Amino acid sequence: MTIEPLFPGKDSVHQLKLVTELIGSPDGASLEFLRSENARKYVKELPKFPRQNFSARFPSMNPTPIDLLEKMLVFDPEKRITVEEALCHPYLSALHDLNDEPVCSNHFSFDFEDPSSTEEEINYLFKF
Repeated sequence: MTIEPLFPGKDSVHQLKLVTELIGSPDGASLEFLRSENARKYVKELPKFPRQNFSARFPSMNPTPIDLLEKMLVFDPEKRITVEEALCHPYLSALHDLNDEPVCSNHFSFDFEDPSSTEEEINYLFKF
């Protein structure tokens, strides 16, 4: 695709601005996955940006990688392409080998990101 960082943010606030400038500002329904009401409120109050045309933003890129990028860069993780779907995408077909792609049978728990967790609970989780 390119060797340059796609979102060279100086900090998390700048990073989020760069992301929303490209993929557009999320609507309210796309924020439901955020467990923190403060996070939802913060994102809703950010400046609004329309989704950019990826072909115009990356004019030297072929349509196939642009299609994959558009499917990966979706704010709501439930609407984003899955890893399995991405591996089957035509752009990655030369790298796709069903016999050499182990799949984790368990979902990862990110409970430590729960804003209501205490410092003691977070420290306990990081011991494992």
